[in-house]
Amino acid sequence: MKKRDDFAWLPLNSLRAFAVFHGTGSVGAAAHALRVTHGAVSQHLRGLEDRLQRRLFVRTGNRLVMLPEAEQLADNLLGHFRAIAADLNQFRREDNILNVTVTPHVAQHWLLPRLDDLIRRHPEIDLRINADAAVHDLVQGDFDAAIRYGDGNWPGLNCERLFEGWDVVVAAPSILEQVSIQAPRDLTRLPWILDEDRDIEMSRWFDDHGLDQQAHSRITRLPSALTLAAALDGHGVAWLPHVYAAPYLSSGRLVRLFSDDRWAAQCRHHYYLCWADSKNGPCLRAFRQWIMRQLAG
Repeated sequence: MKKRDDFAWLPLNSLRAFAVFHGTGSVGAAAHALRVTHGAVSQHLRGLEDRLQRRLFVRTGNRLVMLPEAEQLADNLLGHFRAIAADLNQFRREDNILNVTVTPHVAQHWLLPRLDDLIRRHPEIDLRINADAAVHDLVQGDFDAAIRYGDGNWPGLNCERLFEGWDVVVAAPSILEQVSIQAPRDLTRLPWILDEDRDIEMSRWFDDHGLDQQAHSRITRLPSALTLAAALDGHGVAWLPHVYAAPYLSSGRLVRLFSDDRWAAQCRHHYYLCWADSKNGPCLRAFRQWIMRQLAG
């Protein structure tokens, strides 16, 4: 009988293959994830059964299927391996590295124009920015914080509201020169640029203002990152988050066509800075304080 604190007997490679097989669902996917051969994973799984002297799988055709009690063991192992990976990742990282994931629009139109100020005020922070719209795991994953768009309800995370999420209808002055815009229905005479990721919200705006979306002279759907650029270039009317449009409204490169406080009041989604308690280190606290100073003006 091995002592409870004797780890030398643990078949770590086999246990890792067993957990990854459970997480991926097949021997081939586990082999790809572990960067080993299909045969190596199969050998580890057979070896684990021999070591434990217990059956863990049944074969169904060409598929290997875990027994229920083996699935419970694999679930526990996956959790433990992820915790170990998180501990090691924090240990190996330098304290001054801050990994932040943000939406592409926030990265391009809010964060990047202010990076010089962040670097000047906090040269000690080595900021790593990931710009995509995916919702990453901030508890177990590599990212320390995220700027997300939503309702602020992400269980297990601290969420601090940054920007209001309400939208404005805007256009470049050049496309308004030949058309008089007095009411929302006049917009049907102009080309439109729609964010393909927010088509449902835009349809609601059309319906709420009694407009037939199909009656517009031309509608072009673009990815989120291109919508603002297309509006600035004068390709059409756009429906944009106010936080992105605000600098261009101030400079006159865009014109706000309607002031709709009632529509803004209905908005339930905003931009939040999110982080897990375990990631709230000195760099993240400095980053949060810097953001709040920027928002305060």
